[in-house]
Amino acid sequence: MGVKVKQGIFHAVGVGPGEPELITLKAARILAAADAIFAPAGAQGGLGIAHAIVEPLGIDPAKFRDVVLSMSRDREQAAKAYQAAAKEIASELEEGRSVAWINEGDPLFYGTSMYLIEELRRLAPEVAINVIPGVTSIQASAARAGMELARWDDSVCVIPASHGLARLNEYADEFSTVCLLKVSAVFDELLDRLKSIVGPIRVVYVERVGMAGERVVTDLESLRGQKIPYFSLVLIHRHKETR
Repeated sequence: MGVKVKQGIFHAVGVGPGEPELITLKAARILAAADAIFAPAGAQGGLGIAHAIVEPLGIDPAKFRDVVLSMSRDREQAAKAYQAAAKEIASELEEGRSVAWINEGDPLFYGTSMYLIEELRRLAPEVAINVIPGVTSIQASAARAGMELARWDDSVCVIPASHGLARLNEYADEFSTVCLLKVSAVFDELLDRLKSIVGPIRVVYVERVGMAGERVVTDLESLRGQKIPYFSLVLIHRHKETR
């Protein structure tokens, strides 16, 4: 009877919004030690964003497995891609190898890691899972714009713009800061709704934060009619007197 190999650990690693220096020390250590690193491939099957972010770490290229995921709204098709990746990862773990999955931002904040974790738990319930948090685009954008997100008893709202515009005025009244993600598809409509918000607010648009082509814009109206990239967001902060 052969000796049973101890199952490897799966690491879901957030590598930040794009700037390599925002990769945490822990993330860099985990990736350096991992036997295999899986990463979402680019749109045309090339190098994906997360993979590009960690390139400056100088990790052995042989460790990487670029996985083509489906960005289709057809969730069944997308699920099949994650299931195939999870099956390959589970096979590596059974051999006692440590495996990391990297995604930009944070693994549990609109991250691809969540779908892998879900599939791995279904395939191998006993697998050890280690989540390494990362800096989100919201934090990085606020820092770049010099905009505070919350102080004292302030509250913050985070919503995908495509689902939250109908109640934008309501959110702006209730929350100190509103973070609108995925604004590209509804940007001009967002501009119209911003005009109806009553009171002193500060609004900032940020695209591709930490990446090549980063842009911070305070005159949002100047962007009307332009093609807005997917990696963009809008921060709305209601000014309050310092207490």
